Amino acid sequence: MQQLKKIDLDEIWQKEQGWNAKRKSGRKFDDEAELRFWEDLAPHYAERFNLYRDVYGLGDWIHEKFGDNQRILDVGSGCGNFTIPMAKYSRDILAVDFSPAMLRELSISLQREGLTNVKAVHSKWEDFEEPYDADYVLSVNSLYRVCYMREALEKIARYGKKGFIIVRTLLKPYLYSLYDELSLNYRRNNDYMMMPMMFWNMGIHAEVSFTHYDKVLRYADWEAAEKEMVEDLGEMSYLNYNTELEPLFKERAEQDGNGYVWHSKRIVEVISYFRES
Repeated sequence: MQQLKKIDLDEIWQKEQGWNAKRKSGRKFDDEAELRFWEDLAPHYAERFNLYRDVYGLGDWIHEKFGDNQRILDVGSGCGNFTIPMAKYSRDILAVDFSPAMLRELSISLQREGLTNVKAVHSKWEDFEEPYDADYVLSVNSLYRVCYMREALEKIARYGKKGFIIVRTLLKPYLYSLYDELSLNYRRNNDYMMMPMMFWNMGIHAEVSFTHYDKVLRYADWEAAEKEMVEDLGEMSYLNYNTELEPLFKERAEQDGNGYVWHSKRIVEVISYFRES
């Protein structure tokens, strides 16, 4: 245990997540690019990406753990996939998100549902300091751009006087099962391993569990799938294995009149901690 405490998890995080790189690019490091990304996606996000809908029993489990008439801080609430159902049994909710476009969608949904117990705050979690006496904190796929993760996690633990739940989808390509079958390298992210270790290093005995759901994807033709493979693997790696990837994809995928249907098993991590009453 003493050896574990000597490991500088912050330094490892900075290196593994690219924050100490001399040249950084992409919306992970660019606030303006991130905001533009969500402007385009926000109106369609709830339909295309919704863990509350897709992961069987997850919403009910959160309700069971949080209970009724509680005050919830929703970190990275987005358009409200979890905020809306939680508002129906919670005392009140403070929804924090960096994207004005996503908060607009949340506002539309709140008005449609006739819910008045949710307050929205436009802020990065790293910058958020508003007083709020939360019973619990929820974060669903919202900490992917954090530079100083330990500080972000400490803040979650501090605000959640009764506990917290963090839900994360493991970052893997949709076609990863093909790549695994051929032992190909592709981009992965070990953030799901680092975050529990940071909590444990703080003396917070967070529990970790995993579940999964089936993500259904459609490819209009083989060329659409091929383009994704090149992006996932890099052009050289793809060219070295394309004669194996194409027949394997066509064998595993379902085919209908609109192209190919692919079922991707998405793995979801749940990090939770509840203080003894």
